[in-house]
Amino acid sequence: MTAVIQELRIENFAIVDRLELSFDGGLTVLTGETGAGKSILIGALKLLLGGRATADIVRAGSNRAVIEALVNLAGNDTTANFIREKGIELDDNEVVVRRVINKSGRSRVSVNGQLITVGMLGEMMRPLIDISGQHEHVALLDQEKHIDRVDEFGQLNGLRAAVADAHARKIGYESALASLAIDDAERARREDYLRFQLEEIENVDPQPDELEMLETERTRLVNMTKLVEGTRTSEASLYSSDGAVIEVLGEIQHRLVELSRLDEEVEPLADSVSSALAELEDLSRGLERYSVSLEYDPERLAEIDDRLDTLQRLMRKHGGNLESLLEVKERLADELDNLFHDEARQADIRAALEQTERELEAVAVRLTAARKKAAVKLEKITEENLRELAMPEAKLSIRLVPLKVVSARGAERAEILIAPNPGEAFRPLHKTASGGELSRLLLAFKQVLADVDRVGLYVFDEVDSGVGGSVADVIGRKLKMVSQKRQVLTITHLPQVAAYSDHHLFVRKTLEDGRTVSRVEALNEADVVSELGRMLGGASVTDQSITLAQEMREMANLRQRP
Repeated sequence: MTAVIQELRIENFAIVDRLELSFDGGLTVLTGETGAGKSILIGALKLLLGGRATADIVRAGSNRAVIEALVNLAGNDTTANFIREKGIELDDNEVVVRRVINKSGRSRVSVNGQLITVGMLGEMMRPLIDISGQHEHVALLDQEKHIDRVDEFGQLNGLRAAVADAHARKIGYESALASLAIDDAERARREDYLRFQLEEIENVDPQPDELEMLETERTRLVNMTKLVEGTRTSEASLYSSDGAVIEVLGEIQHRLVELSRLDEEVEPLADSVSSALAELEDLSRGLERYSVSLEYDPERLAEIDDRLDTLQRLMRKHGGNLESLLEVKERLADELDNLFHDEARQADIRAALEQTERELEAVAVRLTAARKKAAVKLEKITEENLRELAMPEAKLSIRLVPLKVVSARGAERAEILIAPNPGEAFRPLHKTASGGELSRLLLAFKQVLADVDRVGLYVFDEVDSGVGGSVADVIGRKLKMVSQKRQVLTITHLPQVAAYSDHHLFVRKTLEDGRTVSRVEALNEADVVSELGRMLGGASVTDQSITLAQEMREMANLRQRP
C-alpha cells in the first residue's frame, strides 16, 4: 500500500519547534504520555485538509507556523485531475503541499509552489485523508448522515448525483414559474404602464444620431447672417470685385508665360500659377453656390427648438442622454413583449417541469432500490465485523424512511438502529450505544468502507477509547486489516492495539532551554517492545512487563499471518 502522506514537516506549531517525519504504508501507531503532543500531529493534518487556523497555534515567540507534506496521489485520479485543472504540474504523481499560518491567524497555501486558496486546499485533500476519532461519534449519531454511509457503501454516487441534478432543475423551473405568476389585475396594470411609457417615446421616435444633427442645423440657422456675409465677402475678394485675387493672379500668369518664352526655366513657375488660379476659381464658384443656398428659415428654427425641447424632456426622464433613452425604449418593448408571451412561456416551463418531475421520480426509484440492497448488505457485513469486535449478539438495522417530497438526496432518509444484546429492541444509536460500542461500530463501518471509498489515508484519533482487554486486541487486528488496503495512522493508549504496528512513533515532551517542546521519534523493534512494556506497566517498567510486551508483539505478528 503506497503511503499518501510520505513526508510531514511541522515548524513552530503549538509546542513543536521543528519536526520532520517519514511515513510508509501499512499501520503507523503513535503513542506517548498524556499531554506529550500526540494530538498535535492530528491538528497539523487537519490544517492540511483546509481546517480553520487561529493565531494561538503559532508557537510563542515565533512569527509563523508551517505545515508541509509530500503527498502521493497514486490511485486518486479525482485529486490529480483537480490539481491539473488548476494549472499545477505533477511530478510522478507527487505534490508538496505547504500551509503557512502567521501570528494574525491568516494563512497562505501553496501546492508545488503555486498559491491556492484554503478552500481549494480542502477540496483537494479531503478525498485523500479521512480523520476519525471520538468526535466522530457525534457524526455517527447524526441521522442526517446515515444515508451517506449507505450510499458510500453501495457506491451510489452516480445515482445520487443524477437525483441531485434532476432536483436542481425542478427547483429552477418552479422558481421560473413563480416569477411569472402574477395575477391578471397586476398584469393589466403593468401592461398599461409599459404601453404608456413606450408610446410616449415612440411618438417622439428619437433616432441614434439625431441630437448631433439637430444641434448642427440649429447652429447654422442661428448664424445665418454671419455665414452669408462671410462667404459673399470671401467670394468677392477672390473673384468678383475690382482688383480681386484671381484678377491679380491672372496678370501674373500672363507675365510669366511671356517670360517663359525667353527662358524655359520660368515655364514650371507659370504652370504653378495656372494650377493655383484654377483651384481658386473652383473655390470662388463653391463659395458662390454655398452663399446662394443659404436661406434663413425661422419656421424650421422653431421646429428644431421644439424637437430639442421634447428630446431633452424625455432624456431627463429616462437617464439623461439619448443613448439611455433608446435603451429604455428597447427594454420597455421587451418587457411588454414578454407579458404578451408569458402564458406561452409558462406552458413551456410547466411541460419541462412535468418532464423533470417524471425524471426525478424515476431516478429516485432506482436510487431507493439500490439503497435497499446496499443497506441489507451493509447490515450483514457490519454485524460480522461487530462479532469480531466482541459484540457477538449485536444486531444492526438500517431503515429507509420515506420522505414526503423527494429531496436532492433522494426519496428517503436512513436511520441506523442497533440492538447490542439479545432480546433488546432496535433503538437509535444515541439512546443505546455506549462510547466503547460506538468506537467499535465506527471501526466496523470503516473496515467495510475501506473496500469502496477513494480515501488513501485513514487517521484514527483514539478510536479505541472506552475499550480494553480482548476487545482492544480485536481493534488492533481490525486496524491492521484496514491498513492492508489503506495507509492507517492511529493514536492509541492501548498496548494491545500498538502491538500490531508496522511503524511505531513515540511522542515525548521535554524541557529544552527552559521551554517545553514536543519530540517524535521512530522506534526500532527493541524500542517498540520497551514502549509496549511502558504502556503495560505504567510508571514502573518491570522485567515482567517487558516479557509480556514481547509475547504480545509476537502474538500480534502471528495473528497477522494468513
